[in-house]
Amino acid sequence: MSSSFSSVNVRRRGGFTLIELLVATAVLLVIMIVLLQLTGGVGEIWKSSTGKISAFQSARSAFATINRTLARATLNTYNDYVQETGAGVFAYRTAANATTFSPTKFLRASELHFLSGSTAELVPGADTIKNPGQAVFFQAPMGDTETKGTSSLSSLNRTLNTTGFFIQYGSPDDALLPAWLRPLFGATKRFRLVQFVEPTEALKIYTSTATANYDEDWLVPFGTPAPANAPRARVLAEDISLLVFRPRLSPKDEEVVATQLGATFTDATQGSILSPNYHYDSRTWEAGYPAGQRVQAATSPGPRAEVMRNQIPPIMDVAMVAVDRRSLVRFDLSSDTPPAELQVPSGLFTDSSRLEEDLATYGNQLSAAGIRYRVFRTSVEIQGAKWSNN
Repeated sequence: MSSSFSSVNVRRRGGFTLIELLVATAVLLVIMIVLLQLTGGVGEIWKSSTGKISAFQSARSAFATINRTLARATLNTYNDYVQETGAGVFAYRTAANATTFSPTKFLRASELHFLSGSTAELVPGADTIKNPGQAVFFQAPMGDTETKGTSSLSSLNRTLNTTGFFIQYGSPDDALLPAWLRPLFGATKRFRLVQFVEPTEALKIYTSTATANYDEDWLVPFGTPAPANAPRARVLAEDISLLVFRPRLSPKDEEVVATQLGATFTDATQGSILSPNYHYDSRTWEAGYPAGQRVQAATSPGPRAEVMRNQIPPIMDVAMVAVDRRSLVRFDLSSDTPPAELQVPSGLFTDSSRLEEDLATYGNQLSAAGIRYRVFRTSVEIQGAKWSNN
């Protein structure tokens, strides 16, 4: 009896019941599902991270180009005689006043120009929907010639160029795509960061003869480019939905200028004393120049036009918003008008003291629409700015 009982126990310990197999299988499946979920999650995080790095790589490079070029802006100022024509209003000698000109003092003078403000107001044909934010235009020693390597100027790497940056909404730059690839893009449109470059041979800043609107004559090539030596419009990056430039002074200089303009310098207004509406114009002081509405007036003892006279702002705050193209696939990008979710709401970026709040508002709008984005921010110190409060 004892031997038979032992053999039965051995046979029972040598196998698994059906219930045990089912339980083990269920546990194994649960472990596999958990492992697959973890692996998939890690894969998605990796894909998302690498996608973001790739998506914003061109934006990062373009942002560096803006900062590097802007830092080289120049007015090449010099001192010239002026005569007083009214309370605190001075004029330089011209052909019209040559016989009556009576010099009374020296003032800064320059034939060059630094201009920034709403793209819709500066660029011919632009509007606030397709060209959001601000644009900036200036001269810098870039050494960019029309015929690189063959021009007699090609060895001069610091010749003067007119350049600038702004945003436009349109089709991809066909010049950057091979012919066989262009049909694949169809009618898709993008926000693009554009750099305007006028070659040294085509520099218009010294040749304007217009008596009215003189200071915008050098931007005429936007609308009607000359057949030869035409200005170039380089697409630096796509999917850049906003570009903002805010000219400002150091806090100490702002406090002094606020007193000169009869303005109030507080924590709330800091950064906006020089340019309350983002507009800056180094030549708006000239008689007959139609930019009076752009550069806000100020109370006594002096207008902003005189404060800006032939001066470059020493600091430019630059903000740029880049969006992830993959998060735009569900939007209709074939229309001539950008999707409402990408448009900058009217009223934003008109008061420079609200820069941070407006960036946050626009960012919240993008997030609510499921659009991934990144904000690039910096403050550029312009090397050629020799700011004076006198």
